[in-house]
Amino acid sequence: MKRLIIAEKPDMARAFASYLFSDNYTKGNGCLISGDTTITWAFGHMLKNAMPGDYGDAFKSWSAYPIFPTEWLMKVDANCVKQFKVIQELLQSADEVIHGGDPDREGQLLIDEILTYCDYKGPIKRVLANAKDTDSLARAFNNLEDNKKYYNLYQSGLCRSQADWLIGMNLTRLYTHRSKSFGHRESFRVGRVKTPTLALIVQREHEIKNFTSIKHYSLQGTFEQNHLTFTAKHVLSETLKQSCDANGHLTDRALLDGLLLKLQDQPAFVKSVNYSEGVTEPPLPHSLDTLQVEANSVYGYSPKQVLELTQSLYEKAYVSYPRSDCNYIPASQHDDANKILGTIRNSIELPSIDSLLDSSQQSKAFNDKKITAHHAIIPTSVLPKSLTAEEQNIYELIALRYLIQFMPPEKWNKVEYTIGIADEEFKGSGKEIVSPGFKIVLAKTKQQDEDETNPEATNTILPSLNEGDTPKVSKISVNEAKTKPPKRFTEGTLIKAMANIYQFIPKDEPLREKLKELKGIGTPATRDTIIAELLSTNSNGNPCLPLVSKKGKELLPTAWGEQYIKIMDEEITTPLSTAIMESYLAKVESGEYSLNEYINILKEMISSIIKKVESQTFPFPTDYVEGELIPCPICKEGQLLKKKAKNENRFFYVCSDPNCHHPVTLKKVFYKDSPKGPVIHLCDSCKVVTTACKGPYGDYYHCPSCHANYSAEGNKKKPTNK
Repeated sequence: MKRLIIAEKPDMARAFASYLFSDNYTKGNGCLISGDTTITWAFGHMLKNAMPGDYGDAFKSWSAYPIFPTEWLMKVDANCVKQFKVIQELLQSADEVIHGGDPDREGQLLIDEILTYCDYKGPIKRVLANAKDTDSLARAFNNLEDNKKYYNLYQSGLCRSQADWLIGMNLTRLYTHRSKSFGHRESFRVGRVKTPTLALIVQREHEIKNFTSIKHYSLQGTFEQNHLTFTAKHVLSETLKQSCDANGHLTDRALLDGLLLKLQDQPAFVKSVNYSEGVTEPPLPHSLDTLQVEANSVYGYSPKQVLELTQSLYEKAYVSYPRSDCNYIPASQHDDANKILGTIRNSIELPSIDSLLDSSQQSKAFNDKKITAHHAIIPTSVLPKSLTAEEQNIYELIALRYLIQFMPPEKWNKVEYTIGIADEEFKGSGKEIVSPGFKIVLAKTKQQDEDETNPEATNTILPSLNEGDTPKVSKISVNEAKTKPPKRFTEGTLIKAMANIYQFIPKDEPLREKLKELKGIGTPATRDTIIAELLSTNSNGNPCLPLVSKKGKELLPTAWGEQYIKIMDEEITTPLSTAIMESYLAKVESGEYSLNEYINILKEMISSIIKKVESQTFPFPTDYVEGELIPCPICKEGQLLKKKAKNENRFFYVCSDPNCHHPVTLKKVFYKDSPKGPVIHLCDSCKVVTTACKGPYGDYYHCPSCHANYSAEGNKKKPTNK
């Protein structure tokens, strides 16, 4: 029986061959052969959705929309033709195929679409290889599954592909075509995920610009007992709460100044005290998004850079599959712990942790119920060699998150207390670390305790208090603070926002909790690309204005980005709509929805948007268009736009206002182009725009009001005798 294995990329094909054939194989044309088994490979997505013009000449024009293919056309990528023919020929003689795409939605799609395109009808098995080391490959090939099990995952990938095409092609054409008649020169690059991501950045900028800092006040008491000083914060009475603003801030200092007089020289007593012990469990291993967030925070690496570095480590067999949205590990892989931990200890400088490390320990990270098509990014047992400084940094972040799963939690003691003075209450707390546990190895990763951000947790040494104690009142003071605006997104925090998009959906929205279960908008593999596109000054080889700019690490919308979101329909920009589309994709993956049901919903949405935008007027861009704007000499309100003549290699100018017409002829006026811009000629007498004409003796201008004629140079001619 001839068996054909199709890997997603050449490096994975070589890894398969090294494991299956022990490097004992021959190299064929685009394949590796040993006995009746042949391994070949794709180059990622070898098939692309056809362009609109491929569906007929009528769709070559950008004014042609909507485009709703009844039968989707696929084309082989021009760079992949040779290798695609190899796969086609091998499939013709294959008795069985093993699908070796990466263990995610896109990996499932790109091999399945090849098999569908080539009309392969034979049996198909699925191998899910999460890493390239021997243990992982052995586990993968020992657990082959019927590819039919992943049909819905394939359909979900197909939905995503078709949805991105339908939204991108139709709405990009719609907004670009409509906007240009109102003076916009930029193309509207609309994307299912890109557009709402830009909207997050724009909305955040508006919040910052519209923010007004407000002073607010609180009381803090400083107390002493047994030569130990501790603090507590005043608890507002119900009366004072009524004087607070909507955010619960007390803005009238006079109210607290009056309270100070009341509390002056009054004794304090402990109303209640509660001692507790607790632990902080280690954070879970990394998914791609959490790795990108941490690497951006610690090292300033961009999401794209993190993915590239992690991909490099994966290709060298040092870590598992990088494009993962999962933070859990299969329980079956706990047996690999000894080998992996040994590799980590030989790869990273660590403090003395022999007494803390326990390879038999099984943290909550080992949970089969939480596993998707892939697991968390973890190190393999292969010892890294010759890493760049950047690769080493990423490897350490991944390795430490795995290592701490076998270390004890941080242990702490905590006290919470209420101090009474007169009829007022002050509350405070203190936390004392008993044992740092896993945190001993996380110093460089800037891990932060939740309690460290708690303003009440100001005491690191626990005061020894008992109910009824009368600590000394050292000081009661009024603290002044100012409200702060929200922070701009960085690439790291934007990745986090995209992965947790439910946080930007109103709390009273019924779907919010349901959407919380999703993995956000976009995928771990595409979010870095989305951000890069927003920053890009190039689109398909053509220069374009960026939608987002960077100020240090901060992301800011450009004037063009602001205008873009202002014009866009809310149905495209709101996180809720996009998250709902993602939820539909999840339903296709689970089998609750079919591909056709999803696409029909999308078509209805696109048709609705087209209807609205067709009747929409666009504000003229005055704040982002490059070059000098030329006012219309007729209506004085529109701007002269440069356009290319159909079927001719020449340009002309026309008013941006579609309702602007010549006051005499009532016709649209077109102005000739010149190196200095539009040629505008007014009649000396009437002061109206003259009409460019061609005569037997050359070009001239004619006044439609007084019928005077002017030479091509603009000089008035003598009237012709009739």
